[in-house]
Amino acid sequence: MLLADITEEIKVLPRFEKLQLIEAISKMLLEEENPTRYFATEAVYPVFTPDNQEKAAAQLQQFLRQALS
Repeated sequence: MLLADITEEIKVLPRFEKLQLIEAISKMLLEEENPTRYFATEAVYPVFTPDNQEKAAAQLQQFLRQALS
């Protein structure tokens, strides 16, 4: 269903039902936002940071110099 179609159907609803619809959509969005859907509990995930990565920074700088030359 297209957004334009949904919009036309929503326009005829009374104010209270529109608010209920907003509430239902908000709940759906919160459920989708829940990190437990994407990450397993008790799992360890690596986090990559630039700390102690001087060699990588130097390689990137060299690459950029070559690309701009």
